[in-house]
Amino acid sequence: MKKKILITAGGTGSAWQIAETIKKYYSDSFELFITDTNEKWLVASAALADHFFTVPPVKSRGYAAYMYDLIEKNGIDIIIPLIPWEQRFFAPDNKHFAALGIVSTAPLTVTEELLNDKNSLYGFCVSNKIPTVRIVDIKDVSRDKTYFIKSSCGFGSMGAGRVSGSDILKMDKKEIASIVIQEDCTGKGTRKGAVEEVTAECFYDGRKCHVAVRERLEAKSGVCTKAGFRNEPEIEETINKICEMVEMPKVFNIQFIRKGKKWLVMDVNLRLAAGTGLSAAAGFDVVRALLADLSGKKVNPKWLKIDPSVETVLRVYREVTIKK
Repeated sequence: MKKKILITAGGTGSAWQIAETIKKYYSDSFELFITDTNEKWLVASAALADHFFTVPPVKSRGYAAYMYDLIEKNGIDIIIPLIPWEQRFFAPDNKHFAALGIVSTAPLTVTEELLNDKNSLYGFCVSNKIPTVRIVDIKDVSRDKTYFIKSSCGFGSMGAGRVSGSDILKMDKKEIASIVIQEDCTGKGTRKGAVEEVTAECFYDGRKCHVAVRERLEAKSGVCTKAGFRNEPEIEETINKICEMVEMPKVFNIQFIRKGKKWLVMDVNLRLAAGTGLSAAAGFDVVRALLADLSGKKVNPKWLKIDPSVETVLRVYREVTIKK
């Protein structure tokens, strides 16, 4: 019998990657349910879904209760939540969710609280001597310097960017309280003038963390569109250290940026990356591995190795038809 699997945030690139992988390799294992705040005709992954539901925004009152009811009524077996703000609702140790008796790929509550919040992540890294991007207190901001700001609990590229100290000092207290101010690590990228920034995509099997380091050669709207791949033992060492200290979910990704000769942790995302498909195209397919695990099948080690003959992976648009 097929397991009923639910993916939230159907409009994301991650949802498309999961849905496409299910249809390609696991159509005999899963019945696919997808939710999104948009209507079906505006969500690309709806074209691959067996069932689609338009749901309230994650931050709306009653979202969790609405989703729990939807899960119960449809007999869902597995949920893959893709938005950080909803992970706590579907955490395996959330007593209200646990009462539903279904599997979730969300991290434990303690992991989510420790690593999703940028200030908490910074404190964790500093306490454990993990190289990380320095957070600057507002009182130490200089007008003539450039900083990198982001939402303290945001995701993707929301509210993120390089800003001058003078512009930061013009912000009101409420705005400053909602952001973190980081040092601007410009690094030295592959291309002249480019920032040396990478995303490490991870599949953690409980014993070993399999890692692919993807260089962001080009990004649009915060999502990688041109990627190269590289071997970075220092990054793998840092990730293994984190896995030894924190109970990590099966799939996650960590963004690093270079400062001098050191790789610094910039962000931890306890979910699939929007650029996961780029790594899959190069041979490192965490989605296929995750779905095999969720369906009770064996994970083939070959799925978690970058093809050394791949120079770059480029993302292009494609057309998707949603039928009535």
